[in-house]
Amino acid sequence: MIRACLIALALSATSVAAQAQAPQAPTSAPQPKESVARYHGTVEARDAESVRIRRPDGETVTVLMNVKTRLFIATAGRLRDIKPESYVSIVSVPGPDGKPKPIKVAIYSPSERGFEAGTKPWDAAPDARLTAGWIGGLSLDAPREVELVYEGGSKTFTIPPGTPTAQIAPGEKALLVPGADVVVLARKDAEGVVNADLVAVGRSGTEPTL
Repeated sequence: MIRACLIALALSATSVAAQAQAPQAPTSAPQPKESVARYHGTVEARDAESVRIRRPDGETVTVLMNVKTRLFIATAGRLRDIKPESYVSIVSVPGPDGKPKPIKVAIYSPSERGFEAGTKPWDAAPDARLTAGWIGGLSLDAPREVELVYEGGSKTFTIPPGTPTAQIAPGEKALLVPGADVVVLARKDAEGVVNADLVAVGRSGTEPTL
């Protein structure tokens, strides 16, 4: 009986040693997450699957569109278009008093409510932030004071008269005509291809205020 146990222990030790020496299958390295970048400029050319944009610095970038790309149209808006039931985004920069100073306002159609809800850094200007949410409070007098409410928080802004404002609604590729102002949110893959998540195009000279 003792001899049988010793033999079993020896076989077990040999098996463990063999497993320790066996080469391990290589683990795949985690793939870097594609970050979303903002591209602003004017449309230079478009085909069925891509749009070429000329940026303010003169550089051009070609952006691919696919069935998942969201298309927005931006039309002229006014601060008085903000209603208690509105969904709004505000691009702001730090003001001289330390409070956020709005520089762009977007008012969304009902189907686009919830877009980019919250607050995050935004590269529309140095130290800019985009804050989007539902109206929690709204003054009627100028300058309009607006409280935006989103999951986890809220922010209040005093919007100066004349701040660029646009109405944002679902759009289509046919609006991407040469010379149109456009804002694109896109991801660049490992091969350097820029794939659009969202394309917002201005109509009749309107700037997409994103």
